[in-house]
Amino acid sequence: MTSTTRTRAVFLDVDGTIVEDGRYIPSSAIEAIQTARKHGHLVFLCTGRSAVDLDSVLLDIGFDGAITNGGGHATFGEEVVVTRLLSAEAVAHLQERFEAHGVHWFLQGHDAMYISPGVAPFWDQLRAKLAEQRGSGPREGWVELLGEGIAPLREVASADPNTISKTVILSDDPAAVERVLEELDGKFMHVTGTMPMPLGKSAEIAALGMNKGATIVELLDHLRIDAEDAIGIGDNWNDIEMFEVCGVGIAMGNAESAVQELADEVTAPLNENGIAKAFRRHGLI
Repeated sequence: MTSTTRTRAVFLDVDGTIVEDGRYIPSSAIEAIQTARKHGHLVFLCTGRSAVDLDSVLLDIGFDGAITNGGGHATFGEEVVVTRLLSAEAVAHLQERFEAHGVHWFLQGHDAMYISPGVAPFWDQLRAKLAEQRGSGPREGWVELLGEGIAPLREVASADPNTISKTVILSDDPAAVERVLEELDGKFMHVTGTMPMPLGKSAEIAALGMNKGATIVELLDHLRIDAEDAIGIGDNWNDIEMFEVCGVGIAMGNAESAVQELADEVTAPLNENGIAKAFRRHGLI
């Protein structure tokens, strides 16, 4: 199938969509992204990660821009198109409640991340567990990220509360995370299950109305591209609004069944060339 003549805008989630285990990218996905762009289509990252948590190997694939912080920031080339922030009062309130419930947390800005005292050792435990599960390494023909980590990491006490888009909580006690979410329900947006968590539970928390979909709408308007010409591909609950606003919402075959049911269609899993197959099906390559 050859590339369609009209320009399409493609929004790609990162973890579980083009990156497996936070570390490996199939070469077929890299080739599909680069070929689609050569055909004149626009390809954006659309992730809950902060911009400073995007590995250089990932960025070197080549993208037209990125939506980061789960909709908190959007760029087209070097141009900042959208910025969504929590209020300073909300940041202070959330941190007070996180501490009261005994969970770890970090704050996501565009150019820095701020961690509470317990995050670093907790992450060390997670990495060790994930390494156990990962086994022998990537499949043949896959590209490994550098594993540069999240940088710069700073203490939460040094955060400027006027620069924070989103917060993330983590705990080895899932019930503690649930108690926080119950207390904040209806006051803030929250979504769970977006991080690989072999231990405990995590949740993303942001202002009501902030999500990938809302920011895609603004970016498409800026680009003067119709929503029907947008394709969103993801695998998790923070991708649902993306599915809703794009002309075609595609769930990865490795997404849980409830997420797949909310998409327009389902492609193959990440480790079975799901991105390349979706691009080919829609005439992008």
